Amino acid sequence: MRLAWILLGSLVATPAFAAEPALPPPAPPPTPTEPTPPPALPLVTMPGMTPEYPPQSMRKDIVVTTDRDRDSKNIAILASIAGAGAILAGVGVYYNLDSQDAANAVSPRMPTGAAWTADRQADYDRAHESGVKAGIFYGLGGAALITATVMFIVTAPGSETTVIHPHYAPTVAPTPGGAMLGGTWSF
Repeated sequence: MRLAWILLGSLVATPAFAAEPALPPPAPPPTPTEPTPPPALPLVTMPGMTPEYPPQSMRKDIVVTTDRDRDSKNIAILASIAGAGAILAGVGVYYNLDSQDAANAVSPRMPTGAAWTADRQADYDRAHESGVKAGIFYGLGGAALITATVMFIVTAPGSETTVIHPHYAPTVAPTPGGAMLGGTWSF
């Protein structure tokens, strides 16, 4: 058993005694024909702050989309059209109830055997006229409400898009008691 431990120890210890690899040769200095990179922006440092990484250039633009608000004139027009539609529908309800009342006066639920009189004919005519008027006012009120809805959709204000082209990524650096965030953007 001791022999197995000795063999295992010699296998594991063998790489520890191997020669260390040689360092690669230093890179040759740049030739004068190569363009020099633009100078980097200086990092602002504060006492106790050690910047570890320089700012990197951003690859993506930042896109901000904001919706515009409706102006007061547009809101007033839409509200007046919708209000007119509601009033017209209310007048239609009035004529519908009048028509129903006149129709109930003319047609009892049970046969009465009473003669048809001029008063009953007037109630019958009033029920018909009020029913027609109710249909007309319902149609006008509904058309006004649909018009207000369509205009609300069609006259919706658009949105505004702003693109921000960042030059450098934000830099976060530790400071005593906190951190500091910095960066530059252009609009």
